[in-house]
Amino acid sequence: MINFLISKKIRIHPLFWLVIAAGIVTGRFWETAIAFTLVLIHECGHAAAALYFGWHLTSIELLPFGGVAKIDEEEEHSFKQECLVVLAGPLQHVWLPLLSPVLSALPFWNGTMHQLFIDQNNALLFFNMLPIWPLDGGRLLHLFLQKNVPFKPAYEKVLLFSLVSLILFSLIILYFFPFSANLWVVILFILVSLYNERRILSFRFLRFLLAVSRRKRPCSKVRTLMVQPDMPIPAVLLKFYKNSEHRIKVEGNIRKTIDGKALATAYFSGLSAGTTIDEYVPE
Repeated sequence: MINFLISKKIRIHPLFWLVIAAGIVTGRFWETAIAFTLVLIHECGHAAAALYFGWHLTSIELLPFGGVAKIDEEEEHSFKQECLVVLAGPLQHVWLPLLSPVLSALPFWNGTMHQLFIDQNNALLFFNMLPIWPLDGGRLLHLFLQKNVPFKPAYEKVLLFSLVSLILFSLIILYFFPFSANLWVVILFILVSLYNERRILSFRFLRFLLAVSRRKRPCSKVRTLMVQPDMPIPAVLLKFYKNSEHRIKVEGNIRKTIDGKALATAYFSGLSAGTTIDEYVPE
C-alpha cells in the first residue's frame, strides 16, 4: 500500500530530466540509470518513513542529488519523527551496496558496473550529508538548531551557515573538479534554493504560527518566556520555538501568564493588532 502511495506522488524535477538527457546524449546510459535508481530509492526511504508516521505527503520531487518530500506545513511533527524521516533517505545507502552482488547474476552486471554502483552510492551519501540546506545534512542541522533557537532565528542561522558552507564547497570543487558541469549545475541549484527559501522565510514563519494556533494536542516541552511590557506582540511571537508550549510572563507583572497558543490565535484573528504584550487582554 505504501509503495502504491509513493508511486502516485513522484515527480521528476526538470533539472534531473536535463541530467538524464545529458547522460544519454554523451553515451553514459548506465551511469545515468544507476544515478536515477539510487536517487529514487533514497527518496522513497524518506517518503516511506513519512507515510509510516501518518504524515500528509503531497509530492516527492526527484533531484540529481536526492529529492524533496513535500509535506503539509500546517502539520506539526515531533523532533524524533522528523529526524527519522530525514535519516531514512541516507540509510538506504547503507544496504544498497549489498544489492550489487545480487545484480551480478545479470549478464550485463560486471566488475566495472559494480564499482560504478558503489562509487555513485558513496558519493550520493557523502554529498547529501553535507551541512547545507536543503540537503539531508542541512535539514538535520536545522532540526537540532530548532531545539535550542526560536523558529525564525533558527531558519535564518541554518540558511546563513548553508551559504557559507556552499561557498567553501564550491572553492574545493573549483580546485579539484573545475570542469565538472554536473556539480556546478547542482551548486547553482542549491544557491537558488537558498535564495528562494530566504525570500519566503516570513511566509514559513506565518505557517508555523498558524500551526501553533491550530494545535490540537499540547506539546510535552513547556517554555517560559520573560518579556518586556512594551514589547510588540509580533516581537514576542518571534521568540516561539517549534514543538513547544509557551508561557509568557511580563516583567513587572509576573503573576500574569499568557498562553502562547492563545496569543497566536489572537494574532491571526486581528485581536492583537498594533498592541504590546502588556496591553494584550486574553479572551
